Amino acid sequence: MESFIKQIIAHQLPKILAMESHRTDWRYQLMNLKDKTLFDRLMLMKRQELLAWLQWHDNAGTYADHDCIRRGIPLFTKTQALTNAYQRIMREHEGWDGYMGNEYIRGSVL
Repeated sequence: MESFIKQIIAHQLPKILAMESHRTDWRYQLMNLKDKTLFDRLMLMKRQELLAWLQWHDNAGTYADHDCIRRGIPLFTKTQALTNAYQRIMREHEGWDGYMGNEYIRGSVL
């Protein structure tokens, strides 16, 4: 019986640790926010923090300044990074109407 319990713990421990990591990681915490609370939190963030979150969320995307320069595309402004992060987070929430405040942003190309 003790061996069986140890097997269960060994199997579940990585999942438990991952859940704990999600609970304390600011990037996951950000994904749990929505609407005005999310917008207010994003407004407090620096441009580089927003870009870091975008890169973490979509590691195939081009968000870092050095990647944009290398590819010859314009750098993200803070407003563009904020809007992009808001859209990526809110589209995961059921019932999102596509608005960030009074501006419709769903599907907009940034």
